[in-house]
Amino acid sequence: MADSSYGPTSSEPPLRRRRSSAEPAPVEHPRRRIAGSIVGWTVGVLGFAVCLVAAVSLAFLQQAGVVRTDLLSAQTKLTFVPQIVAGRDINGLNQVSGEVLELTERADAGSSGPLWDLASSIPLVKENTQAVQQLTAMTRELTQRALPPTVALLTASDFSSLAIEGGGINLEPFRQAEGSLPEITSAFADAKVVTDGIDRNGLLPLVTEPLDQVAQIVDQAAPSLAIVQKYLPSLLGAAGGDGPRTYLVLFQNNAEIRATGGNPAASSVLVVDNGRMELKEQADSMAFYAAGLAGDSFVDLPESTRSLYPDTFTRYSQDYTFTPDFPTTARLFEALWDRTDGSRFDGVISIDPVVLSHMLEVTGPVDLPDGEQITAENAVKLVLSDAYQRFGDRGDNGRSSDEFFAQVSSSVFSRLTSGDWNPIAMFDQLSRSAQEQRINMWFADDQAQALVTETGLDGALHSDNATSTQLGIYLNDFSISKLEYHLATEVSATCNADARTVSVSMKMHNGITDDITNAYTLGARNPNWGLPKTTMMLDTLFFAPPGATITAMDPADGDIPSLSRSGNENGNTGESRMVTLGQDETRTVSYTVQLPGGPLGPLDLRHTPTASDTPVTIDASCAPLLAGLPG
Repeated sequence: MADSSYGPTSSEPPLRRRRSSAEPAPVEHPRRRIAGSIVGWTVGVLGFAVCLVAAVSLAFLQQAGVVRTDLLSAQTKLTFVPQIVAGRDINGLNQVSGEVLELTERADAGSSGPLWDLASSIPLVKENTQAVQQLTAMTRELTQRALPPTVALLTASDFSSLAIEGGGINLEPFRQAEGSLPEITSAFADAKVVTDGIDRNGLLPLVTEPLDQVAQIVDQAAPSLAIVQKYLPSLLGAAGGDGPRTYLVLFQNNAEIRATGGNPAASSVLVVDNGRMELKEQADSMAFYAAGLAGDSFVDLPESTRSLYPDTFTRYSQDYTFTPDFPTTARLFEALWDRTDGSRFDGVISIDPVVLSHMLEVTGPVDLPDGEQITAENAVKLVLSDAYQRFGDRGDNGRSSDEFFAQVSSSVFSRLTSGDWNPIAMFDQLSRSAQEQRINMWFADDQAQALVTETGLDGALHSDNATSTQLGIYLNDFSISKLEYHLATEVSATCNADARTVSVSMKMHNGITDDITNAYTLGARNPNWGLPKTTMMLDTLFFAPPGATITAMDPADGDIPSLSRSGNENGNTGESRMVTLGQDETRTVSYTVQLPGGPLGPLDLRHTPTASDTPVTIDASCAPLLAGLPG
């Protein structure tokens, strides 16, 4: 009893007793010991793996950084190649070629080895590893394949001195280029396959930066080289390489605006034989009056097309450019010249005074026969405004101003065919003119015509939407004036992808000043409509692409409803509305198009080129609807 009073009761927790050394230790369960070991090893292995991945990733990033530096350095040096070629600096090109080859070979060597093999097996790292290896190998191969034939071509050919004595272009360098182009073109085409095939998802900026830089060069060069290789034989033929070619060159006068530029009152017949160019004849619209051909139509167009334009469209050469379809204009002139003197042309080319001003930026000033000088800065104003201030009140129906225009064109042409100018710089200015929609070409040769169509120089209303989806606002002078030298325009487009609609707007401003008083500039027809002579009367054309319909226009009925017209040209629905624009007035015209179902080519937003530049804006809302935006 006494002893039991010191022991635990049922209501008290037992006291932990210290085990004596004589007592046996408790036995741990074997499964627990194995589980603990597995956990410990797993944690250790995972820790080691993390450290290994981190170490490999860090080492990879360090080496990738070196490779990136080499690739970007090579890309920077490649950007100087066109300038070196333009200057025909063979030593400089050899030096750059050697430096680029060294950089690309070092980059290729730096992107291989055990570390890169290990990195290529690690998730999240392997995609970057493979992309770098593909890029460096491609860049090295492209450099090795493309630069040597470029150097050889430059060494054998003198592209810096294309002008030949007596006027023309030396075709020999282009003939020699035919042998080198296939390898250069093939190298860039293969490179494009590689850059297009690299998946950019999951790539680090360290990798995407050189990839995008190199891809940009390849994307720009590959298509252009392919086009040149494909059409170079046709270009040589068009330049008289296979015998004489005869072309009609039209000079469109933007002061009296027309859909593709202006009144084509002045023209020249150009003969090209083995690159040598010669102006054989110059003419103006009055020559066709003298021949008794004015007022007659020699091309039978569909009624749906003729209904879009005033009835003078096919009967007077000054109005042949009412249509935005340049092949139709070419047909009209071909038929007219055939009736005049039996002339047949291998092509018809159209430019305007702004193109001449762009060319003068390369050639420098040109002296005119009367001692005056025409420059890039004064060319447009001199031809499209000052000439009418000088000759506009002579009462000769503009004959004096047309003769002056022809004189200017002839003088600039002579400078082009016999002067010393940089061909690369001239190509840049012609490209600029083409982007401003100031150059149009038509060729009788099917292959040559395919070239201008592919490069967008055909000025045609296309019959389908496969290669492009064309929308445009075009202007035709109705005032019988030269007011549109003072016209400034801006064009923009927005889209509703869900509704499949595109809305196009043109903002217009009449900037004529009070000091312009000559009768030839001011609107001769305006008093018939009770309008001031400084008011522009513009037949404004809205065109929808094939399969599309015009759902809205502003102004809906035009400012003079009786002058509204509707029709269809080459499958393109068109509407014409009269828009008046008073002195110092700004207004916006617009229309909306419901596009057809199915795939659509990139948006080709066209407009009439004016005497000044026309800014063009395509809203990002059009990207989901159309296959792409023009560059």
